[in-house]
Amino acid sequence: MIASLRDLKVWQEAVALGAEVVRAGRRSARRETKVVSDEVMTTALRVATAIAEGTGHHDLQGQHASYRAARLALLRLETELAIARQAGLLDEETVAALTRRAGAVAKLLGGYLVYLERQLGEQG
Repeated sequence: MIASLRDLKVWQEAVALGAEVVRAGRRSARRETKVVSDEVMTTALRVATAIAEGTGHHDLQGQHASYRAARLALLRLETELAIARQAGLLDEETVAALTRRAGAVAKLLGGYLVYLERQLGEQG
């Protein structure tokens, strides 16, 4: 059992991912592309906040739903990063680094989801 949210590795990685995306978005933000940059940053923040919400749930179904929302946000983020790359808003190196970090978060998150699904299966 974790002592606090800050001890949760998946949350730490999601927060680091969010911070990297915000830094990259700020560097590349231009007035005409602000909407796209803001959306990418918001999605990255959504990953970490969904994990935090999942940790706050005391029931397995609530945890599972929040972690699934985080996984969906990760998929959305990877898509938005690919679009930003194709549109020339982010360079290939930046997108590759962010995608690698998102993959690490996805792997950790996948482990939590498998664990929760097993627990839910045992309850049902």
